[in-house]
Amino acid sequence: MKLEQLPQIAEEALGGLKADEALYRKIKGRMDRPAPRPVFPLKRAVALACSLLLVAGLGLAALGRLPWIGSDVPEITTLAAGALPEGAALMARDLPKGSIRLGEPGSVPGYQGVWARASGGNFPMIRVGGAYYRLLSNPSSVSSSMLGVSLGSVEVFTDEPALDSSAQTLSNIAPVGAAVSEISGMSGTAVAAEVDGKLRVFQRVSFSGNALLGGESLSSTLRGNVVGLQLSGVGTVTDAALVSSLMSTLLGEASYQSGSTRTTDQALLIQYDNGLVLQMAVKGSSLIACGTWSNPSFFDAFANAVQ
Repeated sequence: MKLEQLPQIAEEALGGLKADEALYRKIKGRMDRPAPRPVFPLKRAVALACSLLLVAGLGLAALGRLPWIGSDVPEITTLAAGALPEGAALMARDLPKGSIRLGEPGSVPGYQGVWARASGGNFPMIRVGGAYYRLLSNPSSVSSSMLGVSLGSVEVFTDEPALDSSAQTLSNIAPVGAAVSEISGMSGTAVAAEVDGKLRVFQRVSFSGNALLGGESLSSTLRGNVVGLQLSGVGTVTDAALVSSLMSTLLGEASYQSGSTRTTDQALLIQYDNGLVLQMAVKGSSLIACGTWSNPSFFDAFANAVQ
């Protein structure tokens, strides 16, 4: 090819193409058009997702075969609300506000009581339905979620409850109008009422010779699921089987002596699964709360249980 032939060759190759205004606009339009997005085929997307799942599965399988350093694989245990593992004592978080805790098994606990002190010859109380209930110093308050059946409200407030022979609901600590309710699951054993703005618990006891109502027994005044027992000067029992056996002896072999009541320098504390701790005063082989009960077999069984 000779240089002088270049115009002829260009004419033949371009086929009459002219660099006029129309061509310029056509080229400019193509340059301004956005570049097309790459199309990602559906099959490739599915294949990539499957690959990722396969890699993740293999990774988890490999981790499952790795030993846990310093411990076994963690285990999660579920438990029904309000229930306790067999033989376990209540933890602090399970107790109502201001509750006491039983001593550790194997230790010898000193005297510890939960009855509020008497003032002016009478202890703080509520009488409802002919039964008397003594204020507990512990816990300092309970939740309304612990309440059961309503028993009405305080109708009479008096400093001398022994002088009132009516059938009205009476108190020397809770004001007139204060609602009185059973503690759920503890009918005839414990009630609650508001005192000084706090919901307080009262335990069934004797007062002025009045103890049991018609057809009642000791078990009628100690209803509920017991999870621990503590006898001052002797020991503490929280094992579920031992607690159950001791309660059977306590309730089944007690002999009623009288409707009198008193405080002593030894006490049996009875802890329930709702966190409440009730008390029976102890004198010799007698247990005192709602009446005085003789039960030498219980004390023998308790001594054997803590050995």
